[in-house]
Amino acid sequence: MKLKTEQPIKIGIDASNIGGGGGITHLKEILEAYDTDFFEKEISEIIVFGSSRTLNQLPALNILTKITFDELNGGIFKRILFQIKGYDRCIRKSNIDILLSLTGDYIGGFKPLVSMSRNMLLYDRKIWKEIKSIKEVSRFWLNYKKQKICFSNSKGILFISKYADSVIRAKLNLENKEISTIHHGISKMFEVSPKLQNEISDYSFSNPYKLLYVSTVHVYKHQWNLVKAIGILRSKGYPVVLDLVGGVIFKPAGELLNRTIDEVDKDRKFINYVGSIEYNRIQEFYQKTDGIVFASTCENMPNILLESMASGSPIACSDKEPMPEFLKENGFYFNSYEVESIVASIEKMLLDQKMRTLTIEKNLLEIKKYSWEKTSKLTFGSLIKNYKSMKNV
Repeated sequence: MKLKTEQPIKIGIDASNIGGGGGITHLKEILEAYDTDFFEKEISEIIVFGSSRTLNQLPALNILTKITFDELNGGIFKRILFQIKGYDRCIRKSNIDILLSLTGDYIGGFKPLVSMSRNMLLYDRKIWKEIKSIKEVSRFWLNYKKQKICFSNSKGILFISKYADSVIRAKLNLENKEISTIHHGISKMFEVSPKLQNEISDYSFSNPYKLLYVSTVHVYKHQWNLVKAIGILRSKGYPVVLDLVGGVIFKPAGELLNRTIDEVDKDRKFINYVGSIEYNRIQEFYQKTDGIVFASTCENMPNILLESMASGSPIACSDKEPMPEFLKENGFYFNSYEVESIVASIEKMLLDQKMRTLTIEKNLLEIKKYSWEKTSKLTFGSLIKNYKSMKNV
């Protein structure tokens, strides 16, 4: 049943702080999946405010208007100053009816406002201590303060995991807010058939079992512990190799990873650090791998984990929430801080061919719950609902 408003509304989307990665993927996908017929009488226009770099990646739609400003295409200080002093005035000139802050850090005065929760690093003080960088922690602290203001000024809050909902509710006052949990979708390009699972005895050091970890490199991603685990597994006779895909987003973590690879595999015979690649190339690595590892300990809704679930491969995974929220019992869990725990988890995965097959089948069924069409419809429907509630329609 379609939501009804007295007049079609004009929706604004603040994408001014999206730099890339999951944020741009989410925005691009919900726009590409936008159901024009479903919202024909409810939404007259969608306006996205962002940098030229962001806007150029978005689809061309009749209902979509893209607006940028010089200040959003300069340096960070120029952008922040504009967001504080001039952004609201420019937003109001567009005559939008409701604004969605995709990054949950809009600090202007426009209302009604709906905000998204995307970054759990703002709330994980344990990781702040692990980072040991005043500059990096100060950035998280500032963004936490901005989100606190943004959520306080918001009519509605959109969470993308139950985990984020529970953690943030415990830290911020979200009374009288319209709360929704709307999961991200997954691109159809990741949909595959389950891979045939062989016994580990069918592999050899000349025909190794290929493991893959897709993730950026930061202290909470734990690639170095995985590298150590692979070294131990090979010393125990398991013919495993590892591909690491993802760019360095925190230099000290990148340096630690390189040092660890040098210690474990100086000649790079079984550890292959690929670095950053284009999003549309990730599927190439999923297709050629035998098993996947996901070792992150700070996520909101880990899209990479969902892609891994759709890949037709078994998964060894961090036991930290929200990973079990999505992977459920269909993975081989470990403590990312403990190398021996990682070793035991992967070893169990390698030895249990039947369990690998079963978890793959269950993950391929589970992943059918997630689609960008569903995410898009729920997101724009939530904005209409919040607008109606604000206007008492």
